[in-house]
Amino acid sequence: MNIQPVVIESPDKNIVELRFNGRLDGACQAQVRRSLHQTLAQASIVVVNFQEVSFMDSSGLSALVSGLRVAREHKKDIILINLPEQAQVIFRLTMMDQVFTVFASRRAALDYLA
Repeated sequence: MNIQPVVIESPDKNIVELRFNGRLDGACQAQVRRSLHQTLAQASIVVVNFQEVSFMDSSGLSALVSGLRVAREHKKDIILINLPEQAQVIFRLTMMDQVFTVFASRRAALDYLA
């Protein structure tokens, strides 16, 4: 899994986008969790971009839930964008689509945050 942080310019909010690339599964669970926790230490909002994610399983979901728990403990947020169909199914089946803020595109998320 390749994770690329990108700072999103915003005059009143500290927003960082994490671009995930590859498989979000047990093999990278610790890396994803660590990346989310480190980014949340610096940003008030983390936008996780799934555009290049080819697969996600329950281990990947667990890493995201861990990040969301940390975010909420510190009154911060994680927003998910560009979920592939396979990941959308996992989120619906686990009802995590009711827990996470999810947008179909980066533009939609940025409009929401404006």
